Amino acid sequence: MRGWVFVFFLVFAGGIAGNASAESNDYARCAPDGVALGGYDVVSYRDAGGVLPGESGWAAEHDGLTYQFASAANRDRFVAAPDDYLPRYRGWCAATLAMGRLACPDFTNYKIENGSLLLFELAGFTNGRTVWDSDPADFRRRADDNARRLLGR
Repeated sequence: MRGWVFVFFLVFAGGIAGNASAESNDYARCAPDGVALGGYDVVSYRDAGGVLPGESGWAAEHDGLTYQFASAANRDRFVAAPDDYLPRYRGWCAATLAMGRLACPDFTNYKIENGSLLLFELAGFTNGRTVWDSDPADFRRRADDNARRLLGR
């Protein structure tokens, strides 16, 4: 398994995934239209049914981005406690961050781990979530370290 992770490092973190550079932690690059998470309902990630597309009619602003919701109830839950729903690592791909780079995730490629919403990139044949799951404790440690360095958190 370690060999596979090394291949991931060379391919995934080495350039294919580089739609945001380490020099810029401006997450707005992942939301060029100002709509966070590709328009998916951030509250729905935690529901048993899975992630749902949001609608512009049920939206809320937070930290300069517009979040869309599948229902008024989800919008209200978010507005009441946004930190309960926002993705870890400001929404950057968790696996790529662990490798020391910033990359926009595929907003439907996610998991809830230890209460945190983690998002992952899909790059070619490489799935960041699969790589993360090969050694989640190590990847979380490295992502946390790199988040402090690259994101200031």
